[in-house]
Amino acid sequence: RTRGPAVQHRDYLSRSRRWGEMTEPLLASSVVGGDPVAPPLEPLAAEGEAAGAAVAPAPAAAEATADAPPAYSFKAFAMELGLGRFVAALEAADLLGNYVDTCESPLTLFAPSDEAFSRLGDLPIDLQVLRELLCVHITLGSLSHAELLNTRSITTISQQTHHVVLADDGQKVLQVGSASLERTDVQLPDGRGVLHVIDSVMCCIRLLQNCRYEQVWNKTVRPSPKVGLAGEWRKSQDELHAILIHCDTWQPRFQGLRGSVVPLGGGGSTGEKTHKSFQDGTVHFTELLILEKPPEMSKKKRKKPEDNLADGSMSQQPALDGNQSSNYRIMFSLYRRFEPADGAAPAVDP
Repeated sequence: RTRGPAVQHRDYLSRSRRWGEMTEPLLASSVVGGDPVAPPLEPLAAEGEAAGAAVAPAPAAAEATADAPPAYSFKAFAMELGLGRFVAALEAADLLGNYVDTCESPLTLFAPSDEAFSRLGDLPIDLQVLRELLCVHITLGSLSHAELLNTRSITTISQQTHHVVLADDGQKVLQVGSASLERTDVQLPDGRGVLHVIDSVMCCIRLLQNCRYEQVWNKTVRPSPKVGLAGEWRKSQDELHAILIHCDTWQPRFQGLRGSVVPLGGGGSTGEKTHKSFQDGTVHFTELLILEKPPEMSKKKRKKPEDNLADGSMSQQPALDGNQSSNYRIMFSLYRRFEPADGAAPAVDP
């Protein structure tokens, strides 16, 4: 299926491509991108099966192998760059030999530095969580620094979208999702893509509990969505937002939900209390409520777009025609709030 227009809002860092009740359970959406490109986990063969399957190569095959060029090894290449922890994580997730080394398409790899992995601490124990975390660092196609400058967002092989922005902090560092690029345009051998070294492990947004398909306006969403986070985020600045999105037009209604913002701060050595809806890396939107019935579902006569703009109502999007549905989904986005300088009003920026 074709992808609808990307929702553009300058404040988000990353967003999950999983929506509402009609989507796949993991970081994939049949509506926007299909299943993840990364291969599923395969059970390891039993020791007896592996031993029985081993066959000595014929002499001719052995000679051909000796004359062939050495197989591509991302591990050897990355180790020379000092990215040992990234390599170890890919190996632990079974993504190195089964995907990165063998993928026929060029890849763009956002490789966290060893210092970033040290700051993160222990990797997720759950193998599927670890795979999803690493997949948000990989995109199909070779995207150079110059090409990233000309785009607003990229979609990873796990169908999570990262916002791309040039940080306005005086240093003009390119930021992709929740990470900043430290070293760029490291070309992989044999045209296999490009690698960028980043300063943190990107945050992975995982839908743990979905809401049902039908909901009641002016009532809390049931069951309340649960979203798991893996990777690194800034406790003093980052927030997770739930945003209402129209299924056909992909237009957001930023004021359509109440209880849609959960700060990710607190805990650790800061002594600050964590938000009641955020515990152990899980955000539980227990107070999420749909505020207003969209105009396309109203029995009253629809207003013209210019009337909507004049009265300042929530429905500042074009009215839907008869062929468009009245279905909505929920998008989960990671936002970062920056403290203003010189006593200015607080602002939320990528």
